[in-house]
Amino acid sequence: MQRFFNVLFASLLLASSSPAIAEIILPDKAGDFRNGIYHTGFVVADIDVMIRFLGEFSSLRVVSRVRLPNGGERVFLADMRGQRLELLSDPAAGAASEPANYPREIVTGAAHLAIEVENAAEVRERILAQGYKIVFQVPADFSDGYIVSEVDAHRVLFIEGPSGVAIEFFEIERRP
Repeated sequence: MQRFFNVLFASLLLASSSPAIAEIILPDKAGDFRNGIYHTGFVVADIDVMIRFLGEFSSLRVVSRVRLPNGGERVFLADMRGQRLELLSDPAAGAASEPANYPREIVTGAAHLAIEVENAAEVRERILAQGYKIVFQVPADFSDGYIVSEVDAHRVLFIEGPSGVAIEFFEIERRP
C-alpha cells in the first residue's frame, strides 16, 4: 500500500507543477448529470466502526441498512449532495469477502475514499488523537499553504482508516 501512496503523491506533485492541458469543467453540485457514478462500494470488517468514523469525519449518514443472505450486511450512506457510499460485510470471511450477487469471486476493495473537508489541519489533529496512522500529507507542513494543480489549490491528508481502508481528506482552498 505504501507504494500506491508514493505513486499517488508523485502524481499530485507532477500535476501541481505542469501547465493545464485542457479546460476542466466540473458541475456545481453532484447529481446534475445522468449516467454518472451512483455509489462506490467498500467491503469492511466492521460496518459499525466505519459508520461511526464516517459520521464523525464526513456528512454521510445511513439511509438504508439490510441483512444479506450470507449473514453480512449492506449499508448505504448518503450526503446532502446525493453522494452515496455502500458498505458491505461478511462476518464469515472478514474484509475479503464474497457478498451476495457480487460479479467476481472475491472483493479486494478500492484505492481510497476521498472526503472533502473544510480544514485538513484540524482533521489531522483529530485523526492523530484517535490513533489512526497518517500515511502522508501534502504539503508536508500545512502552514506552507496549498498544492496548486490545474484544477484547484488543495491540501491532502491520507490515513489508514477503519478496516484498513485508505481515506483521503481533501481540503480545497476557498478564495473570496
